[in-house]
Amino acid sequence: MTLSPADFAAFFRAVHCHDPFPWQRRFVEQLAREDRWPDVLDLPTGTGKTAALDVAVFHLALQADSKVRCAPLRIVLVVDRCLVVDDADRRARKIAYTLRDPAREGVVAEVAQRLERLAGDGAPPLVAERLRGGAPLEHDWARTPTQPTILCSTVDQVGSRLLFRGYGVSDRMKPVHAGLLGEDSLILLDEAHLSEPFLQTLQAVRMVGGANVTPVVLSATSGDRYERPFQIDTGDRANPTLKARLGAAKPARLMKPIRNDPTGAFAYAAREMAKRLSRERVAVPAVGVVVNRVDLARTIFERLRETVDAGVDCLLLIGRSRDIDRRGIEDALEPFRTGNDEARAAGAPLMVVATQCLEVGIDLDLDGLVTEAAPLDALRQRFGRVNRAGRPIPADGAILVTSEALAKRTDDPVYGDRIRKTWETLTAIATMTRLYGKPTKNQSVDFGVDALDRRLHRAGVDVAGLASPCARAPVMMPAYLDLWAQTSPPPTADPDVELFLHGTERTSPEVSIVWRNDITGADLAADGGANLSEILALVPPRSAEMLEVPKWAAAAWLRRWSAARTARLADVAEPEDDLEIELSETDRPAFRWAGTDDPRTGLVRSDKLRAGDVLVVPAEYGGCDQHGWAPASREPVADVGDAAAWPYRGGRYAVRVTPAEAHWRRLSAVLAGTDEPSVDDLVAALPDEDLPAPEAARASRSIRQALDAFEHASGGISFHYSYGDRSRGVVVVAGRGLKGAPRGHQPVTEDDETLHRAGRPITLKDHTCAVVRHVERFTAALGLMDGQGAGDLRIAAELHDLGKTDERFQLLLAGADWWNRPDGPVLAKSGRPSARGAAQRAGLPSGWRHEARSVRLASTDPRFTAARDPRLVLWLIGTHHGHGRPFFGFHDPLDEEGPHSLGYTVDGFDWPALFEDLRRRYGVWRLTWLEAVLRLADHRASEDAERE
Repeated sequence: MTLSPADFAAFFRAVHCHDPFPWQRRFVEQLAREDRWPDVLDLPTGTGKTAALDVAVFHLALQADSKVRCAPLRIVLVVDRCLVVDDADRRARKIAYTLRDPAREGVVAEVAQRLERLAGDGAPPLVAERLRGGAPLEHDWARTPTQPTILCSTVDQVGSRLLFRGYGVSDRMKPVHAGLLGEDSLILLDEAHLSEPFLQTLQAVRMVGGANVTPVVLSATSGDRYERPFQIDTGDRANPTLKARLGAAKPARLMKPIRNDPTGAFAYAAREMAKRLSRERVAVPAVGVVVNRVDLARTIFERLRETVDAGVDCLLLIGRSRDIDRRGIEDALEPFRTGNDEARAAGAPLMVVATQCLEVGIDLDLDGLVTEAAPLDALRQRFGRVNRAGRPIPADGAILVTSEALAKRTDDPVYGDRIRKTWETLTAIATMTRLYGKPTKNQSVDFGVDALDRRLHRAGVDVAGLASPCARAPVMMPAYLDLWAQTSPPPTADPDVELFLHGTERTSPEVSIVWRNDITGADLAADGGANLSEILALVPPRSAEMLEVPKWAAAAWLRRWSAARTARLADVAEPEDDLEIELSETDRPAFRWAGTDDPRTGLVRSDKLRAGDVLVVPAEYGGCDQHGWAPASREPVADVGDAAAWPYRGGRYAVRVTPAEAHWRRLSAVLAGTDEPSVDDLVAALPDEDLPAPEAARASRSIRQALDAFEHASGGISFHYSYGDRSRGVVVVAGRGLKGAPRGHQPVTEDDETLHRAGRPITLKDHTCAVVRHVERFTAALGLMDGQGAGDLRIAAELHDLGKTDERFQLLLAGADWWNRPDGPVLAKSGRPSARGAAQRAGLPSGWRHEARSVRLASTDPRFTAARDPRLVLWLIGTHHGHGRPFFGFHDPLDEEGPHSLGYTVDGFDWPALFEDLRRRYGVWRLTWLEAVLRLADHRASEDAERE
């Protein structure tokens, strides 16, 4: 079947069950004709900007079989704020699920088949992932360089990865993430005026570093600053749905400034608005309250929950919350999504209190809105959630401002003087109006899309001067790229990537916090978390259980300072609080998790936190509730680690049983009675009677089912105790997963244990052939010719593991016993774990890398003579596990000729100079992308062998 732009409507209809808007069809036709994205999609709110994801996927399918493909493989949607309900992510997953449907047919089947040919090896046609926080080895989107992918994330997560400093990403994997994002990527910036520094950085990396990224702005408030905009036309305005949305009236009353008790003023205004909507026969009114700070949102929510009528649902939305905790919120909001009229009619009235997280990314259709004064662009976004579908209802709105915000002597930490200027402008252009059938003394402004545009135009208002202030990124110097590209090890003089993500007005980088109930503060204080690394390796932190907060706020919370300031956060980037870093007796430790082999893993104090840290803390610390960040809370935090890890995506299946569970006492008695308890013993210890607490009952059933499933485990069962004599729990592990259960992806080979070991012995010949096959498939799918690196990648794949022929390495795989020398074929991986001290007994120096020896042996191999660029081949071999960029950091007295040696040269270049030469010739990101092609081929070959 052929595929043409005319088929987009059928594809869109199959995914979303309704027709695309005229602009969406026209946009596909323009892309197919020009093969070039515009600078900006300048579209009013409510017109479906996130359909750019559908368009990008369809455009990729149109070109999937082309020898010269211009459509990017990776589609990244970026928003500069903490998201609560990311509807773009929901949309992306809906597209991906539709393409995976076995019953797909027609144009959907054709699109899926085209994308599957790119993905290859039975991979899905499209992967949709959400990047929030960092978790070592949790990178399913970065499995192959040919996988069509949609990523939804924040500036911090995408930007840090692009600049080789991925928050929460191991040093070994940072080049892979940078290479994939910096080559063949489309980056869609939602409301980019909020992330202007990152847009400037994207433009700089294209010019200075040769990154093959296409930045496109999605905006309802872009103005005239872009040269190549895409906008709606008269055909769109004639569309009945868009006409209703653009013409819907949204009157907003400008209330008198609040001098005292803002919580009471907002709560009163929301309750009165709900009553007015009910009087106007709005059957199930939904009223939103949006404010600029988390602490104010919390107090308003508590006030409303105490005072609203029975039968009214109250919800609190703050961006700083855990994915797991948001699931219930998503279900409660479902009836009030745009176009969901039947579910709305059957639901209960709603009061939803939120921060800025409601402005972008949530497709809600509210009946009324009470909002705190904000810059004009933020207000337009907030009112874009009012009568979003253009329903025939008397929508209502109110804007409240505090006297503090209008004071000229102080500026808002986030918005500067724009709140005051916007309020003054709205007051000046407002007119007396009649609302609800009687005169009112409050002035009113219609925030309807077309109505507000007309009014601002007639008044000659400079809209740019009322928008949220934009910071600027520093000038991107080539020397900065040279330093960022060094990842093994990172240089001491490292430019701060935060400045290039959020601008020179310094904002605090984020850290992620994970709460676990099987550790205590006493455990950390007693042994420094010595055993925690082993436990976390079995059940590692997952991104779904992480909560992101500014680094300074995490540090202040660990010091147990006053919660007043740490709770007064915004859900947008804000200046870093100027807190003096000094320890005190109240300071509590945290455990930084960066992966098993990372030296950063270990106990950390508040003054040593780094951007992107993943901090594991005891649940008894408090600091989080079902709504999100609550630094004043002293209640133990719910441990959601098991829910976040289900289904476990590695080759191992594990379940924790902790003292927080009601059945712990009975289980611990069984465990204490024998060194090797059976699964039957553990299952029998679980109580049959219903437990009083619903959570405990659910936990009991979950543990029972999990332990029962272990009877079918294929890799044996082991029991791992926490903290020795102070036993806090047990982790039950099935080494190679469960028979009959869906197999997840195997972990990547970027830690020494998975690098050397597999479920069975694998010969070097078999492994090398598998890597070559994957490289050949990758280069064919990517359309790479020999002159573009395909031939050199194949040669590098053939030679990449020659260093494993070292007798000492083979002895290590055999168990490191000299009297048990291996006499079979040369192995790439053993079938058993390495005993402690095995490398030393085998005679390998500390930090020894087989890649360095592979480089030396490759240059003498006959196959090496066919290389078009010998330096590139050697570099790809030397860096195929993320080391050697540009130093290896070990000394081998038996091999002083490899790239780890100061005496190594090739064509007059030592190893660091070779790095510089290749960066200059290929570009920083292109070189890193070529590395990623070989490295991911190696990962997938190891995964295939493990599955077999």
